[in-house]
Amino acid sequence: MKPHRAPDQPAFVLHARPYREQHWLLDLLTPDQGRLRAVARDPRPETFRRLRIRLSGNTELKRLDDWQYVEPFRLGQGNALLQALYLNELCVRLVPPFQAGETFFGVYTSSLLSLADPARQTPTLRFFERRLLEWVGAGIDYRQTLDSGDWIVADHEYRFDPAFGFCARGLQRSIPGQAILAMAENDWLNPMAQSWGEAVHRARLDHVLEGRSLVSRQWLSSAQSDTGQVKRQS
Repeated sequence: MKPHRAPDQPAFVLHARPYREQHWLLDLLTPDQGRLRAVARDPRPETFRRLRIRLSGNTELKRLDDWQYVEPFRLGQGNALLQALYLNELCVRLVPPFQAGETFFGVYTSSLLSLADPARQTPTLRFFERRLLEWVGAGIDYRQTLDSGDWIVADHEYRFDPAFGFCARGLQRSIPGQAILAMAENDWLNPMAQSWGEAVHRARLDHVLEGRSLVSRQWLSSAQSDTGQVKRQS
């Protein structure tokens, strides 16, 4: 009889759906194997909680043999939960399978922790979007224009082409260079970087997603609309 081997691989559940009777199909994010799929029996592990897992199988579809939680659930409910769902949906849609990435796993882990703090939620989303785009090979150059090759300067205005990046030529040049340089420094507490960063990242993500909509983005938009309506009525 083989000795029992304890779960030893860090992981998060990105998505879960029913697979067969008393079984679930899980999308997992791991540092050593990247994003992968595994079949798990009831009870399945929850999303947004760091795990240690043990997998088996020689095909792309693995089997989750054992798992245990490493830390408690920290997100709570409300906006933080919706934002975490947004991170997960982006990962499921864009992170290539079996692309190992200890650094990106760390970005995801730290982003979940930051979402628990309301004051850090918006900067965390912009930071995560940037790092995800870089990880999948669609990063944005915040220092140099793609059409002229000129360095971006604070007192000029630019336009953003979702397929290429920031441009110095053409119509609709309305993005302040000051905002772009703040994005370059990951200064997501800067109000200009937050505002323009959301629009720029959304355009780039929509281009990379090739028109596929994000359900979590719709939920976030609806929640923000409801919050605004409550504030106007109070």
